[in-house]
Amino acid sequence: MVKLLKKKRRLRRMKKWELSHPDEHAVKRISQRFDLSEIAARVLVNRGIDTEEAARSFLFTDETCQHDPFLFKDMEKAVETLLQVRSEGQLVLIHGDYDVDGITSAVVLKEFLEENGWKVDVYIPHRIEEGYGVQKENVLSFKEMGVSCLVTVDCGITAVESIDLAKRLGMRVIVTDHHEVNGDIPPADAVVNPKVPGEDYPFRDLAGVGVTYKLVQALAQVLKYPDVEKYLELVALGTVADMVSLLDENRYFVKKGIELLMKTERLGLKKLLEKLGLKKLTSHDISYKIAPRLNAAGRMGSATDAFVLLTMKDPARTEGVVERLMELNNERRRIERQIYKEAVEKIEANDLWKDPIIVVAGENWHVGVIGIVAAKLANRYEKPVAVVSLSDEYAKGSIRSYNGYDIMNAFSGDVLEIFDEIGGHSSAAGFSLRKEHLESFKEYMKNVALEMKDEKVMVDAEVSLNDVDERFIEDIQLLMPFGQGNPEPVLLFSNLLIEKIHFFGEDNSNVFLHLKDGERKLEVIGYNFKSLSNSFSALPVAPTRGSVVVNLRPMGDGLSYYLVSLDVKPIFRVKSKEVSSLLKKAKEKKLLVRIPYPSRTKFLLSVKEETGGRLGIISLTNASAQNVSGCLARYSSSNASGYVNSVFTRGLENDIVVFTLVGFLKHLPLNDFDMFIVNEFQDFVSYSHNSQVQEFLNLLEKYPGKFLFVSSMKNPALEDFLRNSEYEVVDLKTNELEEFLFSDQRGRFDLETLAGSSGFSIVVSEKRLIPNIYKKLGKKAVVYYAGMDLEKKLKVVGLIESGSARKAILTSNTDGLPTHIRGDIIFYDFPFSIYEIVDLLRRRAVINLCYSSQDMKRRRAELERLFPSPDKLEEIACATEKTKDRTELEKILESDYGIKGNVLKDLYMDLIEELRSGKTPWRVLEGDLEKRVFEDTVSVLTEDLKDLYSFFRDRVIR
Repeated sequence: MVKLLKKKRRLRRMKKWELSHPDEHAVKRISQRFDLSEIAARVLVNRGIDTEEAARSFLFTDETCQHDPFLFKDMEKAVETLLQVRSEGQLVLIHGDYDVDGITSAVVLKEFLEENGWKVDVYIPHRIEEGYGVQKENVLSFKEMGVSCLVTVDCGITAVESIDLAKRLGMRVIVTDHHEVNGDIPPADAVVNPKVPGEDYPFRDLAGVGVTYKLVQALAQVLKYPDVEKYLELVALGTVADMVSLLDENRYFVKKGIELLMKTERLGLKKLLEKLGLKKLTSHDISYKIAPRLNAAGRMGSATDAFVLLTMKDPARTEGVVERLMELNNERRRIERQIYKEAVEKIEANDLWKDPIIVVAGENWHVGVIGIVAAKLANRYEKPVAVVSLSDEYAKGSIRSYNGYDIMNAFSGDVLEIFDEIGGHSSAAGFSLRKEHLESFKEYMKNVALEMKDEKVMVDAEVSLNDVDERFIEDIQLLMPFGQGNPEPVLLFSNLLIEKIHFFGEDNSNVFLHLKDGERKLEVIGYNFKSLSNSFSALPVAPTRGSVVVNLRPMGDGLSYYLVSLDVKPIFRVKSKEVSSLLKKAKEKKLLVRIPYPSRTKFLLSVKEETGGRLGIISLTNASAQNVSGCLARYSSSNASGYVNSVFTRGLENDIVVFTLVGFLKHLPLNDFDMFIVNEFQDFVSYSHNSQVQEFLNLLEKYPGKFLFVSSMKNPALEDFLRNSEYEVVDLKTNELEEFLFSDQRGRFDLETLAGSSGFSIVVSEKRLIPNIYKKLGKKAVVYYAGMDLEKKLKVVGLIESGSARKAILTSNTDGLPTHIRGDIIFYDFPFSIYEIVDLLRRRAVINLCYSSQDMKRRRAELERLFPSPDKLEEIACATEKTKDRTELEKILESDYGIKGNVLKDLYMDLIEELRSGKTPWRVLEGDLEKRVFEDTVSVLTEDLKDLYSFFRDRVIR
């Protein structure tokens, strides 16, 4: 028995979600007390804001929520030191950082100190030439400049040696920072950092600019300075950009700061907001529009332009500085895309995606953007990623975490010795090390065992489209600003009709959904959902309802909805309760379900939904297997169901796999599927004299409860079989009279007769015929085939089902799709099986049989070519026995036997090799069945019209 293994690959999947269940009493109490919608109250309680006091503080946050800056243990020392420096008239140097947090920190402190009598200079390091933090070489330069007091903002906590040097050179040093302490605390005169061990400050999650602002607040208290809150516009920028939690006093900083930003008098910042078209600001605008432009300067080298933009006084220069930042951001994005592409290629080529933490390195990757690339890769591969840039001697890297892993916990003990520098926090870190230590770092990361967390999005509330009104929007806006610690609300909309899906972006990884419930509509956009366009196994094409989980994001005066997860199902006609009952019976006894053909495909999909596992569908021949596969494809993408025959396998890892009988017997995948359906069981019984069919029927007896039998056509042989067997029969009849008519155009049909027709559908067995028909009909018809790409298929199916399409050219086996078009159905060429005709017998269809005897001959010849007889293979094997060269063998196959095309040539060469080994090829066994069934199909479809009509009228289950 051959085990079919599922190939594992890390693709971005739909996120799992769980509906939260907050304290309903708290929800009701807060809703009533503050006149909030129940949805908004539910969001608050889910955030841990479950008392009236906490809700009041959150909803009506004001200056009273701020903590006394002197609660920092070293704040008094810091203030005394700075006051002494001012009294002495000495120079203060502010050492910032090159990101938005570091730049805004430097500007806030510089402007306050200058306005209040200090002599001040500012130094922001060059990211590429100097790197992060306080460098010893720079400390020596500061001494030569006459710096008396060094104040670090948003850095310094890891610069132990540099600060020790500054102290030895006689400088007074104040460290203000918010990063994690990694080792010894620097020997500064004062260290103001809420994360220092033993620190008693009540709020730990300030940004660097937040810590700086607390220093300014403390100085302002002493100096009786009245207007300290004017700096909150900069504090808001740095706080949001650095992704710290927007709770506690950060919430006030950002809420008040955004108000100030919207009426800023800073010339450069004002011009940037105008350039970006931002009037009503949100925290999201800061994160995704403002901060990237300010960060671009530091990322690409020097942060000077960003610093100048925030401090400039000359209106004539604003346009030039803003344009420069826009250009730098565009360049950053270009470089970022290139590095991302190269990194993905390296990860895929070297199977790095298998490691618990991915480490990918490249020569001279721009160190200013590797952090962004690491974040995107972590999102793609759903695990932490380190991106490393290699130079002549050094490797500089940036690592981003995923799904709540505390990445700094990965670095402890001896491994710290290989780093020249390392620092960061739970979700992000930066490091540098000598190039010779890179392999040791990679090996270490391969063996890190991070605490696993089940990635699950908590949904705040299930809502309907009727809940989305003006009051709802106003209440949601009350909860702003959203960000870390106060995430955007996550809502579940259930059972919405999916009207349209549009994929866009460079690799079709972004999606736009049009959803509807009654007259209410919802538009949802999603980014980085490649799985939706890659795999359609969970996303049917037909009229579909589904549950959508979205992030709610205030934009301007309204709300936007961003996709988190999508769970959709077809609208089935067969009730799931009925299917569930049948499946229980099938576990206990051999059960045959007789079902009208128009309900068959939806029944198969219902079985898949009810089992929740993998479903195998076994058909006698390729012709009948392709009928099932084609019908399933109407409701999903071309690769949603796998397909296995004697020589071909596709999509064995899929949840639904269609087998031919011989394909099934070749692999015997009995343990890989939860349920098998024997499709059109009457076919198997009719050919029970065949040795493969007999082997299969015997196999069925050994595995009771594993197979469910389905039949959509009556058959005398089946009736005889059932009378002498222990099968229970269940009839699922719809009691609908599927009326149909045949028109005999066999051998005399001409496409020109359709020139003046207002409506028709042309059905072909072979897709290759479509282009020529399309050309002859003047390109006025829609085209459908099973393998077309998702977006086109959605559009075409929608046009046909809605009645908008009047003319169509389609491949056969579409679960009756042509019958939605008003007009005659033209069956153009000879079908592979009678099921291609049965597929159209509904909706009072008129089927024009337009195939000819030449079509039958071509089909027969094609079967001989695809399924060569043992005699033909023996003849070719003998003729090519001495031919060892593969190219020469291909030439003989083409010139002497008319075998063209690489796929067919490869098939023949494999069959000849199998024959020479003394085995009867599986393909030969399959071909015997294919040809026998085809000849029986010919005998039916060449009867006179009256007998042909009687056959289908009497045989098709209604």
